[in-house]
Order: sequence, then structure tokens, then C-alpha cells
Amino acid sequence: MKDPIAAEAEALDEATAADPGRTSALAALLYRDFRLFWIGLLVSNIGTWMQQFGLGWLVVQLAIRDATPQLAPLYLGLVGLARAIPGLAFGLFGGVVADRADRRRLLIVTQSSAAILATVLGVLTISGSINIVEVVLISALNSIIFSFDAPTRQAMVPRLVSDRHLMSAIGLNSAAFNGATLVGPLVGGLLIIPFGVGGLMIINALSYLAIVAALFLMRPQPVIEYGPRLSLLESIREGLRFIRHDPVLRWVVALSVATALFTRPYIQLLPAEAQFLGVGAIELSWLLAASGSGALVGALLTASLGTWKRRGALLVTAALAHGTLLMLFGTQRTVLGAMVFVGLTSLAVMVFMGMGSTLMQTRTPDALRGRVMSVQTMVFIGFMPLGQMLLGSVGTVAGINTAFLFGGILVTLLAGYAAIRVSALREAVATVRPRAVAS
Repeated sequence: MKDPIAAEAEALDEATAADPGRTSALAALLYRDFRLFWIGLLVSNIGTWMQQFGLGWLVVQLAIRDATPQLAPLYLGLVGLARAIPGLAFGLFGGVVADRADRRRLLIVTQSSAAILATVLGVLTISGSINIVEVVLISALNSIIFSFDAPTRQAMVPRLVSDRHLMSAIGLNSAAFNGATLVGPLVGGLLIIPFGVGGLMIINALSYLAIVAALFLMRPQPVIEYGPRLSLLESIREGLRFIRHDPVLRWVVALSVATALFTRPYIQLLPAEAQFLGVGAIELSWLLAASGSGALVGALLTASLGTWKRRGALLVTAALAHGTLLMLFGTQRTVLGAMVFVGLTSLAVMVFMGMGSTLMQTRTPDALRGRVMSVQTMVFIGFMPLGQMLLGSVGTVAGINTAFLFGGILVTLLAGYAAIRVSALREAVATVRPRAVAS
């Protein structure tokens, strides 16, 4: 029996041959399972970003309630640290599980667990009994869930579309995430007044029903065996060896770690920026929406670059732009100026992340993809919260905008070195791997 994905890809390729204009940034949506997956993620992500907006504001308000408003950046950093420790501890194990399990079933478990935690957080907030310790503990549990969820989602995408339309799928996934960063805070800013922060979290819990329902409607994603199964630790080592021996992937990871530590936590620290600018929750939602707008444009740009060959060069250029724009963001003293530069920064970040994800997914065989992508997950939920703690601490001592300047300078210097000295990355192209098909 022909693989359904291969059949859909063959039909699309025939259409492209007849009418080349039909291959576009939206091509991946023509695949039934990817379409279900994408719609479910979009709805769920809007709820998640409503909660993200509400949680950041809640943490700042807890600092004020504790009569220590100057510690708001530190409180935000502590929440980041609570995400980092489980991410570093479980991130690589999540990749092994993603390579050994039915990825669709595993996602049903992780998404349902996240819905339960959102409900608990919402009830505690509505009851008025929430404190920073409980926020930290729930953030840590969410990090454990994400350690298994993220590499599974990323490893599953190449099985939902053909290689030809993988860039479209990656870009659309980014658009679903970053479109939500635009819509979620705006909706959250409107609903926080009638429903409160706790209400936003309950709405987020309900939004998980969309992705769980979509996963139940999708075809199974059975495990594909490639030979004798290795031990858990040896499986992790195998994935790390693959990255270490590929100079392109090695530098993609190095730049990802640097941006996670020194620049990308600017999103989580926007509540502290709002406090620095002397504005409230509504203006914070504007900053988050501006960031989401830029990121959405960057994601759609990434989705349209399916024919771009020199993806390594584009990745380095986006890293340089990201660091420079964050430095400029750190010089702003008005809400309007901050909105402009946070939007441009997010656009550059999204192109950087899209190129990095494409290089990692297309240069990795399916048997290792979960483990390789788990490194990217570990960077996101491990190193990025550590960066949040680092920049939050610098912001507490020297001011949040000084922290942004500091981070932007470091990333710009490293990206400049890579642009000049690392020819393998500068000249890298996405390499198509043979498609794995379950028997």
C-alpha cells in the first residue's frame, strides 16, 4: 500500500510541474494530517500566549504584593530558572523517547498533561492563594512536559509532508507559534479585565482540546526500527556524536546556545521593560503584540524561502541582525520606539530559528531526528531560562535595558566570528535525507 504522504506529495509534484506557481509558502497545508496538526497547534498556541502574558504580569504583581517591586526582574528570572533545570535534566531523554514511541500518542499525553497544569494554575490564581513558590513549581513541571513534547512535535513534522514542502511546514509551524504571540497577548489584554489572570489560564487549559482532538484524528505515527535498540544513555550519545561530527550542526547549536543565554530571553523580560517604561498591562500587551507581529512576518518569510540555497549564510546574517537590533531596543525610552525595535528583533530571531531548524531537520536521518531536535529543545527550555535568570539579574543590578545591550553585543561578536571564520556554516545548504516510511 502506498504511503499516504508519498501519494499526496506525488499529486502536489504533478500540480507543480503543470503550474509552478502552485508551490508556495502554504503548500504544506495541502497535506491532511499536517493541516489538522497545524490548526490544533494554532488554537492551542493562542491560549498558551494568553497565559504567558498573564503569567508575566502575575509575577510582577506578586513582587509588588511582597513590597519588593525592584525584585520583579529577579522574580521573572527565578521562573526562568525553574524551567531551565528540568529542561537540562530531561531534554535529551525526551529525544530518545520521541525516537522510540508513537509520536502522535506521546503528544496526546503531553498536551493533556499541560492542560491539567494550566487548570491547576488558573484555580490557584482565581482563589488568591497563588505565590511565587507555586508559580516556580508549576513552571518546572511544565518544563518537564515540554522536554518530551517539543522534540516529538519537531521530529514528527517531516513525516507529515514531503521533503519538497518541508520548508513550508517549518515556516507555517513558526507562523502558528508567532501568530499566536500576536493574537494571544492582544486577546489577553482585552480579557484580563473581565476575567482576571486566572481566567486567562483556564481559557488556555480549554484551548488544549483543539490539538488533542486533531491528534486523535491524525494517522498513527508508528516507530520505525532501524536495527538493534541501544541503551538509553548510548542512544543519547549516538545523537550527540552525530551533531559533533557535523560542523554545520555543531555551529547551529553553538549559535543557538549563545542566543538562548544572551538575547532571546528578551521576550520573557518584557514585563520588566514595561515596568522600566512606567506603563501597565495594556501597554505590555502592545509590546508582546509588536514582537509577535515581527515574528509572524519572519515566520512567513521563512516559509517562502523553500528555494533558497545558502541557508547557513542566511542563518549567520539573521544572528548578526538579531544581536544588533536588540542593542538598539536597549536604547529605547518610549513605548513606540520599543515596539518598533522589539518587532524587528523578533523578525530576525524567527529567520534565525527557521534556518537553524531546517538545517537540523534536513541534515538528520529520521532514526536520529528526535534526539538531534531534543538538543534544540534543551537549548530552548534549558539554556534560554538560564539566560532569563542571567539577564534578569543583570537587569536588577544595572537596569533591564543595560542587560539587553550586554546580550546583544555578545551575540553580535560571536555571529561576526562565524560569518568570517566558519566557512562550513557560511556555505551550508539543507541536505535532503531519504524519507522513512512505516511498513
